[in-house]
Formats: sequence, C-alpha cells, structure tokens
Amino acid sequence: MARNRYYEDEKQTYKFNKSSLKKAIKYAVPYKKTLIVVGVLMVIFSFVSLLPTLINTYIIDYVLSKTGIYGIDYLTLAVILVAGYALAVISTAVFNYFRTLYMSKVGYSMVHDMRYVTFERLQKLAFDYYDSRPAGKILVRVTNYLDELADVLSHSVMLLLVDTLKIIVIIAMLFVIDYRLAAIISVTIIPLFIVLMLLRKVLTKRRREFRDKRSNRTAYVAESIQGNNVTKVFNNIEKSRKAHTALNTEALGKWRRFINVNELFFPLMDIFFYAGLCVVYVIVVFTTLNGNGFDGLTIGKLIGFISYMSILSGPLNEIAAVLQQVSMATANLESVFEVMETEPTVKDDENATELPQIEGDVSFKNVYFEYEENHPILANVSFDVPKGKMIALVGPTGSGKTTIVSLLSRFYNLSSGTITIDGTDISKVTLHSLRKQVGVMMQDSFIFSGTIIENIRYARPDATDEECIEAAKTVCAHNFISRLPDGYYTETIEQGKRLSKGERQLISFARVMLTDPKILILDEATSSIDTRTEDMIRQALDVVLEGRTSFVIAHRLSTVRKADCIFYIADKGIAEAGTHEQLMKKKGKYYELVNAHSKDDELD
Repeated sequence: MARNRYYEDEKQTYKFNKSSLKKAIKYAVPYKKTLIVVGVLMVIFSFVSLLPTLINTYIIDYVLSKTGIYGIDYLTLAVILVAGYALAVISTAVFNYFRTLYMSKVGYSMVHDMRYVTFERLQKLAFDYYDSRPAGKILVRVTNYLDELADVLSHSVMLLLVDTLKIIVIIAMLFVIDYRLAAIISVTIIPLFIVLMLLRKVLTKRRREFRDKRSNRTAYVAESIQGNNVTKVFNNIEKSRKAHTALNTEALGKWRRFINVNELFFPLMDIFFYAGLCVVYVIVVFTTLNGNGFDGLTIGKLIGFISYMSILSGPLNEIAAVLQQVSMATANLESVFEVMETEPTVKDDENATELPQIEGDVSFKNVYFEYEENHPILANVSFDVPKGKMIALVGPTGSGKTTIVSLLSRFYNLSSGTITIDGTDISKVTLHSLRKQVGVMMQDSFIFSGTIIENIRYARPDATDEECIEAAKTVCAHNFISRLPDGYYTETIEQGKRLSKGERQLISFARVMLTDPKILILDEATSSIDTRTEDMIRQALDVVLEGRTSFVIAHRLSTVRKADCIFYIADKGIAEAGTHEQLMKKKGKYYELVNAHSKDDELD
C-alpha cells in the first residue's frame, strides 16, 4: 500500500458541506434544552444590552432639558431611567457569566462526544488505514483539531447567531431614530458583508493548507521521538534538525499566508465603520451650516444614533472574529469527519455468524492479495494444514510470510480466494469470534503502561492472577518477572522501555498463551531472546504447541527444524514445501538458505 509519508500532504478526501453541517449539529441534540434556554435568553439580552444607549437619548432630550415625557416629570423620569440603566447593565453582566459557563460545558461536551466517536472508529479501522499514513497525522486529528473545535463550539456558533440578530436590531433602531442617516449607513454595511464572505472563503483554503503542513510536522516529530535512539546511534542529530526545520518553515510559511488574510478582517471593519461615520458627520454638519438641517433630529437622537453606530462595531467585529474561527473549524471538521466517515475495509459481513469452537484445520484456496493495485504479494496460494500441525514459514524479506498469517486473522481482506478454518469461510464469521480463537504474537511486542500482570491479562480481562502467572511460567517469563522490584505488579512505562526487548517479547508471549488458542501464530517470537532463554522456550513450545495448529515465522534453524512442514515463501507463493529433511535433500532454495547461514545457525 502506498504510504503517505511525513513530508507529503494528504489528499483531501472530505469537504465540509451542508451534509457535514447536519452531522455536526447532531452532536448538539443531546444538549438541546440547554442550547434552547441559553439561545432564548441571548435573544432577550441582546435587546436588553441595547437599552442603555436608548436611555441616554431620553436623558439628554427629556431629563437634562427638564421637560419630561408622557406626563412624567423629569425628576421621576430620571430615577426610572437610571434604575433601568443599572438593571440592564447588571443583568447583562450576570447573564454573560452564565452564558459563558453553560456554553463552555456544551461545547466541550460536544467535542467529548466527537472524540469518543473518532477514537471508536479508529479502533475499528483495519491495518491498511494505519499502513497508509504516519501515526502523527492520525494523532493530530483526535487531539489538536478537536481541542480547537471545543473553543469554537463553546462560544462562536451561538455568538454568530446573536450578533447577527444584534446587527438587525441596531439597524432597525437606527432607522427608527432617523431613516435617512440609517440608509446611508446601510450602503456601507452591505458591501462589508460581501467582502467578509469572500475573505472567509480564502481563509478556509489557506487554513486547510496550513493544517496539512502542520500535520506533516507533527508526523515527523512523532516519528523522531520513536526513533530518537537510532538518530543518536548514527549521529544524525543535525540531519534530523534540518528536516524538522524545513517542515517547520513550510508550516510557518502557510501560517503567514493565512494570517495575512486573517488580519485584514479588523482593518476592513474599521475602514467601513469610520467611513460610514464620517459620511454621517459630513452630511449633518453640511445641512446644518446651510440652514436645512434634519427635521426631527434632536441632539439626543443624534448622540443616540452615533452611539448605536459605535455599538454596531462590536457585533461586526465579533462576527469577523467568529468567521475566522469558523474557517478554522470547517477545516478541522473536514479532517475529523474524514476519520469518522472512513469505513473499515475489514468488518463483519451483514450475515456474519459466530465461529464455533474450532479444531484447527486451516485451508487456503487460490488466495490472491495485493496492498497496492496491480502489485500482488500473493498469487493463487493454496495449501491445507491439518489440525495440530506446526507450519514454519521462511523466505526472503518481503516475500509475504507475515502477510499469510495476517490474512488468517483477517487483518486484511483477500483480493480473491478463500481461507477456511474447519471448513468455515473466515470472511463469513464475526471478527471477534475469529480472533478470540486465533492467538497472534507479532514481531513487534507492544507493552502498555501499567503493571506486568495487567499486560498479560490484556488478552483476557477475566483471567485470575494465578492464570496469568501460569501463562508466564509456560513461556519461561516467570523467573525474570519474579526478580523485578514488585514482581508481577511492577509498573511499566510507555512501551515497556525499562524492559529489554527479549523481556517484552516474553510478556507478549505470555499474553497470547493466556487465551489458550487452538491456532497459534508466532511471528519472530524468539528473535530478540538470548540463546539460553530460547532453549527454555523451545522446550516450552513442545508443550505449548501440542494439539494446536501453529504457524511459525522464524529465522533460527533450531525453531524451524521441528516443523511438520516448512513453506519457503517466494515469487508470490509457496516455492517449496516439505519437512527439513525433505527440503535439504531437494537442494533447492531452502537448502541454499540454510547453507548460507549454517555458521551461526540462523535463517535470514
């Protein structure tokens, strides 16, 4: 499979659209009561927040002039207006606190749900998904992108709706105060919105470009951390630094391109706003000096009009900021939804049944498999393995040994052909029931953070301590575990870094044996174990493999020699098959391979 490397941008397979918006909104459904209540209150308080400016006009026109209004004397009116002013300001401040509090809870709860769904989907995706991209590019989607979304969902979406409503109300108030001046202002606002929407489109594109470069950088950092020891061993620190610098520079360049447009929002807002304000001043001053004036426009109304225009700049600026955040959110949602929408290539068939308790007969019939189109790894591979037999797979690197055992566990789908266990097609049974009965120990032994016994129990959560210890004894892991500071309860750090590679493999081996599988796959299970420990494990294998069907990939001749049948994998299939003695007599590829490494008794 063609792997997207850290320095390559991923192909854009998902674009945010109306359908995506509906999918995003569904995460708000569980919190609809809170959103409705907060939304209604935001509408109410968007009006309340505008009252102080209106009150100012009444104070100027009817209190300071001592004329009063509606039959209310100016002193009483002053008390009412000041009380209303104070109430509007205090209530708005209190509401803003609770709005921020509850919207933050809703926003982060929505992202919590998205994170859960994304992680769950990652657990279901087959090996080919992880084979096709670096781990860092996957990691950034379920961490950074979702963290950024939380901030947007906490405030921005609701603010966009409320600020839009505020703008409508303010413009309405401007028309009520003086429709002539309001019409002038409207002429400046309409083109402003057109420009903002065009900028948002450019922003979304440039944000997407920056996101890709940041993803590349994160992928390289993750890879560098994992390969840190190798970098130091081969004295490639400077090379690694230069590679990171190049990726960092690319990301910085894309960020600057994004920022150059992003920072245009607020200057444009100010230009349009002050242009409108200047036009109002010019017209009012010009008409007043010429003795025409504006009929009905009092000093209070003029001050109120200008005040509302000042207030108008607030929601306009907030909308500009929200549009910036929305452009970021849509770019991030594209990546997050790409994970959510990716269908597992390996999954249960609609009519899949549970695999019954197996005996262990395995059959490959005309199996064809390719990671990349038109580049087959296996072609028309057929063989039958009776229950309880041990099959050793040898051959050159990349010939398909690991691929064969991976197909038996359905880590990948066949391109064509069938694989059966006890006559049952494994593509017709549930993955859980299949993998429950097929034990696999891969070449890379992964140790989780936790205790030794928790790592062994990982294969069977209901296992007792005694069963875990017995599994460790079976594979000769008990002695070294007992010597650890806290024995089986010794804490392991990330990937078991305090343990030797051989010790990690023994723990992984114990983990597999805890499941007591009828079919056992060992992919280089003894490759990192010293000769003395290997001798003990080989003795244990005589017991472990008794009555089990096993597939063993090994380089060491001592492990291969006891196999009931040896498959030499080459040229997209089984080039030779037979016992050790039979293949040595044949003097073919297996014979050449053994002789080439007879000095150290290892197979390459």
